[in-house]
Amino acid sequence: MNRRGMIVAFISCSAVLFAAAAPPSAGEAAARKRDQAALKAYGSLVGSWRGVGMVERNSRKGAWTESAEWVWKLDKNSASLALKIDRGKYLKSAILSRGDKPGVFRVEATLADDSKRTFEGKVGDRDKLVLVATEKPAEGVGRITLSPLHETRFLLLLETPVPDSESYRRLGEVGYTRNGVAFAAGDSYPKCVVTEGRGTIKVTYKGETYYVCCSGCKDLFDENPAAIIAEAKEREKNKK
Repeated sequence: MNRRGMIVAFISCSAVLFAAAAPPSAGEAAARKRDQAALKAYGSLVGSWRGVGMVERNSRKGAWTESAEWVWKLDKNSASLALKIDRGKYLKSAILSRGDKPGVFRVEATLADDSKRTFEGKVGDRDKLVLVATEKPAEGVGRITLSPLHETRFLLLLETPVPDSESYRRLGEVGYTRNGVAFAAGDSYPKCVVTEGRGTIKVTYKGETYYVCCSGCKDLFDENPAAIIAEAKEREKNKK
């Protein structure tokens, strides 16, 4: 290969390496941040929870236990919250995301029998989210109400349609309490560098320590820590 060919090859390789290392475009990051902002009220759900389900509130008759974990599901184009339930009586998993219309949220749920069901709804008082099945089922879960109470507690109410009626009847309600140390609302804790949630996992970049709240945020940070740190600094600058 002559000298000119070697120079062309070097420039081509450098361009490929630069492209691979380049951060996500502003448009891609904006799409993810838009979704994060829409779901911010529910970011406090991230973590592990223990739940007690009751058919009737304050009655142990027919009660059951289950556990749950919320994590952020992030990529360069979108953000959502993923729920996984162990020993769930009615739900096995769910993905909570921003809906197609303003103010609307969507849940793609896997029920306990492994069937799939989509729910949509809007936020009510105190961030209570009421989600109704997009295709009304003859039986089973037809409406889900998610009520974040504070940093250490949330409720999940599950209801089924009443035949030949627009109303619903209660299947059960699960009261979840956060696992581990019980933090009262307002207690100080490290902020997640990605979502500003409860930082529980340490990550490092260029000798500096940061925190993330879940495996989803850790994966996004590890993919491009410089870009994530720059986003965090920009948020703080805008607040000031």
